Amino acid sequence: MSAPAPNLTRTGRIGRGLDATSILIVFATVRLVLPSQFVVAALRGAGSPALLLALCCLVWWCLARIHRTHGQQSSPIIGALLIFTTLILASFYVAMSRPINGEEVSVSTLTLISVAGWFGAMLLAHDGIPSVERLLDLLHYMATLGGLLALFGLFQFATGRYWVDQISIPGLEAHQAVFSATLREGFTRPAGTSVHPIEFGAVMTMLLPLALARGIGQLPFTRVARPSLFRRWWPALAMGLAIVLSLSRSAVIGLVVGAVVLALTWTQRQRIAAIAGLVGLLAVVFLAVPGVTGSILGLFSSIGEGDPSVTSRVESYAIADAYISQSPLFGRGIGTFLPRYRIFDNEYLLLLVEIGFLGVIALLILIATSLWCAARAYVRSTDAGLRGAAAALAASSSSGAGSLALFDGFSFPMVPGLWFLMMGLCGAVYRLWQEAEHR
Repeated sequence: MSAPAPNLTRTGRIGRGLDATSILIVFATVRLVLPSQFVVAALRGAGSPALLLALCCLVWWCLARIHRTHGQQSSPIIGALLIFTTLILASFYVAMSRPINGEEVSVSTLTLISVAGWFGAMLLAHDGIPSVERLLDLLHYMATLGGLLALFGLFQFATGRYWVDQISIPGLEAHQAVFSATLREGFTRPAGTSVHPIEFGAVMTMLLPLALARGIGQLPFTRVARPSLFRRWWPALAMGLAIVLSLSRSAVIGLVVGAVVLALTWTQRQRIAAIAGLVGLLAVVFLAVPGVTGSILGLFSSIGEGDPSVTSRVESYAIADAYISQSPLFGRGIGTFLPRYRIFDNEYLLLLVEIGFLGVIALLILIATSLWCAARAYVRSTDAGLRGAAAALAASSSSGAGSLALFDGFSFPMVPGLWFLMMGLCGAVYRLWQEAEHR
């Protein structure tokens, strides 16, 4: 007899007792803890353990939707994601219907598989989390995981080595080279388990709002009655310090975007406390690591003064325009603009080339819909935990969206999977609020 098909039930269980939140915890752990360069040797680029888990999430979600036995609340995010998916497939069709070299076909196909994985984790998060309590469990876990990853990054900064290049895992091989220790202004930039400090900074800025909401009390602990001050705040302090020491312009801007969105939900007293905490953090950095404060300020004061990073971004617009004009609506094909052609350092610009104006508009609609769902739940819900989760997830999603304007985030393994997961959780917040309203 064949096994029963998985089903998302009202208790949030999949199949016979496996909780979707538990699966997402495993996915987040593999995605953030396992160094990004490791893949299953036989599968090469498509063999990332996190990608394989995400694809399993997609299959499970599809089977659950087909075999479900009851109605379930949803959100507008599903419709926006369907539109975005359709336009990605249209761009892939455009690519395959024109003269194209083998390398572009291979990378485009692999990108399509990766996109399916990103959407798999997003959809399972959207429909599978059974309750506010389990949502809070997941968010607390991700905040703690982010704090541990930040501590590892600080260890890299202190020792001047990445260490992940010394790891060997049976059954896995290093498919993507880890950047050697990157220096800026004489300081080693931490990269954690990611492949580059820029990606590390973007991941930290997406996880930091969860840690800040936890510290400020917006995310109540479900299993501890009165957590200590240290337990509440250590992940946020570790991540804040790691972001500062990453010496990444995009990370600092992402931090500001996420903090501003989250601060809109704080009281005046909480905002003052947060500003005081930021000043205290910078003071600690100034005293403990002389010279780093000037390096951070120099990231922005040097803009327009021959900064090669800024110059490269400006020069990219003319190059991108030449490609966009060839196929403005659907682009030249998802994943077909190879890094050896040009690195734009702007994911939205790269997507304009690859999926065209229609695809980018669809992505912006998806972002706006996710933020609207989180905002709606925050304004309308009477559940304090759900409101705190909505505020934190809106800030995390906004930070990720802002970071994409400053580097080609979809070209990295960690950032897109985490970002789409955050948007899926925005949908989960909306769905849980709707279910509470209809009880």
